[in-house]
Amino acid sequence: MENCYYKGKAFCTFDLKDENGLYYEDIVLEWKQAAAERMLTCMECGAYVYLAAGPIKEPYFAHYDLEYCDYGNGQESEELKKGKRLLYQLLKRSFPDSMIQARYRLDNGMYSTLHCLVDNNQALAVDYRLQNNSLEKFRLRDTFYQTSNIKPLYILGIRQKKDTKQIDWFQSLLQNSLGYLAFLDSKKECLTLKKSFGYRIGKDRKFLYCIKTYPIKELKLDAEGQMICDFTEECNKIEVQIKEEKLRYQIRQQRLSELEEDRLKLEAKEQQRLEAYRKDQQIMQVGLNPALYEKCIRMIEEGNSHLVSKKYYDAIRSNQGR
Repeated sequence: MENCYYKGKAFCTFDLKDENGLYYEDIVLEWKQAAAERMLTCMECGAYVYLAAGPIKEPYFAHYDLEYCDYGNGQESEELKKGKRLLYQLLKRSFPDSMIQARYRLDNGMYSTLHCLVDNNQALAVDYRLQNNSLEKFRLRDTFYQTSNIKPLYILGIRQKKDTKQIDWFQSLLQNSLGYLAFLDSKKECLTLKKSFGYRIGKDRKFLYCIKTYPIKELKLDAEGQMICDFTEECNKIEVQIKEEKLRYQIRQQRLSELEEDRLKLEAKEQQRLEAYRKDQQIMQVGLNPALYEKCIRMIEEGNSHLVSKKYYDAIRSNQGR
């Protein structure tokens, strides 16, 4: 466990190391002595605890006696423990004057990995996990954050799939809430940021993503839980690329539509020409002059049918009756 009480105050093992992973020897010695004098107690059950602070593993507090405790009996990997320390230091670096707590108990009974009170009106909650959460638990947690004016910062382990264009259902939930995805490699001490873009080109569904890795020591957060880096600019480039692709598709579709319209016009014009040709052939077969035939039609339409010969008049009426 990372927390304990010392002289009535909460202390965290994440404060024992600097950003280079080196111990503050004076603090370690002080807490070691306090443990020997039975001055360190578990925040959950109140039993005495000691400090384990070796050169290889991440420091932690543990009970002297093997007894049941929801907090003290939890088993965590070194990846998880170191990752939490790196994220704790990220908050400290970003908000040096703010109160930051590890394993913070929320009002709904759940715990956030880290909690930072940025100011009286705004808080950040870090939720760091190596595996996917259940849909029910995530919605319960995220709804609480959204309704409690708490900005969530969801961090995934580095072994989570991050190189696929279409993200899975859990990552989609995180991206919808946070705006991007974050994968922490605690061994290499770097944070990979990713954002997936799904869009349509006609009937085709397409996906692009922006991904970039940063040394976590170089990153800071703003009060909205957004990383202060050039990742947003990189995402904007992808958005511009998608807009340009959609525009090219629209221009291509408009051109195809115009070509189809021209084809239909030419087809209709050719049909009219063929109809006129067939009509002329029919007129010539009965010994009539096509040009005179058309002139007689106009004369009839103008009310001068009395000037049209019976031969042409009967032929015109016969064709119109068909």
